[in-house]
Amino acid sequence: MTQTYYAILTAVGEAKLANATALGTQLQVSRMAVGDGGGALPTPDRLQTALVGEQYRADLNTLQVDPANASQIIAEMVIPETEGGWWLREMGLYDYAGDLIAVSNCPPSYKPQMAEGSGRTQVLRMVLIVSSTAAVQLKIDPSVVLATRAYADGLITVHQAAADPHTQYELRGAVTPLAASATITVAQLGLLLLDANGGDRTFTLPQASAALGVRELVVRRADVSANVLTIAANGTDTLMLDTTAQAAGQAATELLFAGDYLRLRSDGAGKWWCVGQSQLPGSIASGLIAYAATGSYTFTVPPVLRSGRRIATVIVTGGGGPGSSGGGRAGGGAGGTAIKRLSLAGVSSVQVTVGRGGVGLADGGSTEDGFSTSFGAYCSATGGQKGSGGSVNAGGSGGAGVGGDINLSGGDGEDYGGASASGALGGGSYWRGASRGGTIGGASGFNGSGGGGAASGVAGNGGDGLAKIQW
Repeated sequence: MTQTYYAILTAVGEAKLANATALGTQLQVSRMAVGDGGGALPTPDRLQTALVGEQYRADLNTLQVDPANASQIIAEMVIPETEGGWWLREMGLYDYAGDLIAVSNCPPSYKPQMAEGSGRTQVLRMVLIVSSTAAVQLKIDPSVVLATRAYADGLITVHQAAADPHTQYELRGAVTPLAASATITVAQLGLLLLDANGGDRTFTLPQASAALGVRELVVRRADVSANVLTIAANGTDTLMLDTTAQAAGQAATELLFAGDYLRLRSDGAGKWWCVGQSQLPGSIASGLIAYAATGSYTFTVPPVLRSGRRIATVIVTGGGGPGSSGGGRAGGGAGGTAIKRLSLAGVSSVQVTVGRGGVGLADGGSTEDGFSTSFGAYCSATGGQKGSGGSVNAGGSGGAGVGGDINLSGGDGEDYGGASASGALGGGSYWRGASRGGTIGGASGFNGSGGGGAASGVAGNGGDGLAKIQW
């Protein structure tokens, strides 16, 4: 039976393919054209340089070796539904130079236009037998090519089967459980499930060097024990958590409860930046401790502050100065106040001293001022001065805050107001207003306020200082 429909290389195509094969180069095929054959089914001719009746030309969709026959190539073009109004009887392949290199006929088929009431997307394929499929290359403008459903499905299948289909993104990495203190390796970057059930544990991050580059990991706590689980930077590296309070970063932090996690990203320059973390429960995230009685205390830093996950606000107020009694009857000065917001990352405890208020005496000036209150070496507040009796008759000066972000002076005590005055007011503190004076005895201060001066009897004591830590 004589073959009716077939494809052949043109004389130009034969010469170009032979030349490409001999030189080890490639014949760049870029476009396909279709025609109506001038109204009749044409016979392919190797001497053709154009189709008999070309109707449409476009870039190829694909050009590939036939999976069933390695000596054949399949060229495919898609005609959109908006094109048509003519018969399809012939096809031609063109190279990048615009020369017709292959021609074929095909079973007649009408390609309708949408305006005719019907339309379809037409896929056309030309199969060619060539001497060397390696010498043929697809050369197209991908922005104007239409993809068939089968082609798109094939791409998706390959994509899903690939071990790393998105090479521009970092792979999530392995899930690694660790229960003993260790330095995390580069191979373990990914999700690390850390367990401190057997005791306090420290897990050290890889060095954030240029060799490591920009990498991410997630460290998550798996146990429910009260043991300390520390995440430490390597060497001189730093962890960047709350950079508003600690711009230089910190050497270590902690995972505080089961399920707590940190997502950390290295910058390749010595820093691990926190780019995500657990929401802390209210019982951990906030707290308040106040020392209102005089004396020395050891403030044990809560884990949430020690880890640098929260920042403390500290307020210290010095003891108030006492008033004076008798002829002087002057008020005592209030203690000063320092307010400081600070990071306690890596700090286990802080010594706190709460200063006593000065003691008022009867019928004369006091012998002592108020005493200082301090929160370690971070900030302090001096006590208010005593009211001066006798011939001085001057109210005590207020104390001062030292080392705080905000340093406040205590209010001055009231001076002696003359023989008609019944007493003198003590100075007001950050916490309390002025303490009143009296004809017989002065009122004592509270929370660092100064004692009141009295015309007779015992002058008011200065109020004891106060230290408050809140987060």
